[in-house]
Amino acid sequence: MASTPTSDTARRRRGITLLEVLVSCGLLVVGLSAIAALLPASGSRLTQATTEDRAAVMLSNAAAEIVNRSLIAADAFPTNGTAPTLAFGKVLDKLPTLGNLPSGGLASGIFSGLSAAAQKRCGSWRTFVLEDVLAYAATQTADSPTNSFTRDNAGLGPREFRDGLCWGATLAPRTRPVASGGKAVLAIVVFKRWHKSASGAAEEPLPVVLTRVGSVYEADVFTDDNDALLRGCTWVLALPAGAADSPRWFRVMSSWNWQTPTGQKKRVVLHDQAEFERLTNSAASGAAATVLAFEGIVRVDEQALTLD
Repeated sequence: MASTPTSDTARRRRGITLLEVLVSCGLLVVGLSAIAALLPASGSRLTQATTEDRAAVMLSNAAAEIVNRSLIAADAFPTNGTAPTLAFGKVLDKLPTLGNLPSGGLASGIFSGLSAAAQKRCGSWRTFVLEDVLAYAATQTADSPTNSFTRDNAGLGPREFRDGLCWGATLAPRTRPVASGGKAVLAIVVFKRWHKSASGAAEEPLPVVLTRVGSVYEADVFTDDNDALLRGCTWVLALPAGAADSPRWFRVMSSWNWQTPTGQKKRVVLHDQAEFERLTNSAASGAAATVLAFEGIVRVDEQALTLD
């Protein structure tokens, strides 16, 4: 026969108090707030991972395009002897005509576009863009999206793709005069986009003078408009101090803003800084070096090769 609970046992089996409910709700709110705070960071990381993954695809495509179009060849250079560094593709195609390089020295003729023969093998501008996201035409409310097409003189052209990842390349000779069998360094640069304004104004590199201060380099005054330049993990193209060298890409290891009596500066530390000092002849305190800074660089891949 089951025993009847005593009055003391019944009192011990009480329910949840209001205070316990409030404490539990408080803990739940704190936990949900912590999870919500992680969502923007996780979204940013997902976007970054997607960009890096697409950049890897673009690097493979770019390397295949360069090889298949026979651009790693001596006849891609418009001149032999002291041949300049070739620059072609999105963004980098502005280097041969860049008008605000420092005057004197190697500023004139340091870059060149492809020769006429190589330009014929280069294809259209679509060669340099990763066309993997379709653009859709504007539709009326409740209509299904329709593909957008480019227009040419004959009417409709091919499908349009959203402006996204694109690539450019530099081909720097290591042996002169340039000839078949000579050595060169190919750098493929992947950018997040190829223009930065609604009008389609092409993005251009910004020449920046770095001054040696102690063991680091100090950049010119930066404003809110160009503060994104020279950030850590981006790349710069260093201009050589002598005619025997070619421009070379260097990674920015770290950078920080620095307040001076004359205004705000940016200080940077570069990867392989010893080679940077040699190339730009800027090892001494107060020495100046000129680099070209770019917006939106995702990756730079360099490889040594032999010209066809």
